[in-house]
Amino acid sequence: MRGELVARPRQDLILVRHEAISGLGMRAMEMMAVAATPAQLDPLDLRPGDRLRLAVRPTGDDVTLVWIRTER
Repeated sequence: MRGELVARPRQDLILVRHEAISGLGMRAMEMMAVAATPAQLDPLDLRPGDRLRLAVRPTGDDVTLVWIRTER
């Protein structure tokens, strides 16, 4: 999916405003909390407003990051 970083409130969590994700039943532009490891996020030097391309997977009640890249 494609989205925009809203915030990184914790080392292991990002908030993303995103396009529609039919597989998760989410409409476009809803904000989604995505759990990740610092090792996945730290090398990217993410900043609010960064455009992202990412894959996520539902894990129980959470959404977990599979992979991520920036589109600067």
